[in-house]
Amino acid sequence: MASPVLSFRLDEELVSQLDKLAEATDRDRLYHVRRAMARYLESESWHLQALEVGIEAADAGKLTDLATVKAKWMSRAENPNN
Repeated sequence: MASPVLSFRLDEELVSQLDKLAEATDRDRLYHVRRAMARYLESESWHLQALEVGIEAADAGKLTDLATVKAKWMSRAENPNN
């Protein structure tokens, strides 16, 4: 099965850096673009997961009132080593 095709524009400087990397590693542009995309998606996916966990907690009524949150952070600011 063929992979979907994506098309996008990059600044000339990024393309130049990509080309230098490709040449230095004896890999093509696509190898590095795929690798970069996979790393980016892996590192950013935590955000969506954290949102889902937070929404589930809120739906279950597991909420903390604002005064408690403020008190916690004020305590941390006043006592950074604790």
